[in-house]
Amino acid sequence: MPLATHDSVQNFFCESVFLSLVEKLGVSQTRGLAKVGSGTTFTGFKGDWTGSSKKLPDAYVLQPNAAFPSIVCEAGWTEGHEELMNDARLWLLHTDGQTRIVIVVSFSESSVKHCLHASNHDPEEEHEEQRHEGTCEEETVIDSQRTYNDLADKLRDLDLADKLRDLNQRDKLKQPLIGNLRATLHVYKASDDGQDIEQAFEATLLPPPEVEEGGPTEFGVTMKDLLGDCLPEGRDPGDCIMFSLEGLRNHIGESIPHTERVRAAHRAENLLRAAGVWEEQETFAQSKRQRLNPSRAKNYQDC
Repeated sequence: MPLATHDSVQNFFCESVFLSLVEKLGVSQTRGLAKVGSGTTFTGFKGDWTGSSKKLPDAYVLQPNAAFPSIVCEAGWTEGHEELMNDARLWLLHTDGQTRIVIVVSFSESSVKHCLHASNHDPEEEHEEQRHEGTCEEETVIDSQRTYNDLADKLRDLDLADKLRDLNQRDKLKQPLIGNLRATLHVYKASDDGQDIEQAFEATLLPPPEVEEGGPTEFGVTMKDLLGDCLPEGRDPGDCIMFSLEGLRNHIGESIPHTERVRAAHRAENLLRAAGVWEEQETFAQSKRQRLNPSRAKNYQDC
């Protein structure tokens, strides 16, 4: 299940494209010329090994009646960057030129707590200093989960996830809820001969570069690449929609608390299971399957 930090990229992309097109073309014309969306399945890629491929891009721009989007945005967390490049190749080389730009954001995560601010300190050294300090307090919280006498005790202490988030906030967890995040952004196009892809733009998102290092602050996509043959008459095909790198960093940063909340709940469940006090309850999805198809739901539970 995608986390909020992963999805922050598609939220930023969809918001930026739609608002920029509305500013340039107006709401009515934008709706008639492009659909900005996410999570839709595309199939029918060209090529011997791609005929049955299906892709759900994290975000895209699609023209009316087009089989494939003109612009695709892909974010990867568990995937390596090479796999994301292969995704870009599928879009750019196997859609008969309909997909013209692929924007890739590649995340990586270490075991050190994340920091969204530039720093001259070695995060590994800082983490090693904090790790021993936080061990006793974390173990006290974990050990308390093994002292339940009855269900009432358990219910009173179901705020374990909140306790873990508090420890994480104070750098008292041996393993942070979110490790040190690194993220890079890449913009790919098909090469002139159509045999491979080439990188048109690259920037580091996280950790943010030092101010004195300079570097790009934004990147653009032309109206021609966005709208193709649907570009309204009289519009400059070289006019660009600009994407702010700082704006994207802010979107990612704002998503961190939600991702921490989800991971804290997951870790709390695992700790309660390990303590032998977790009581399995029917989930909403299981309840829904039971209502819609009782016989199939029973078979699902028996598997």
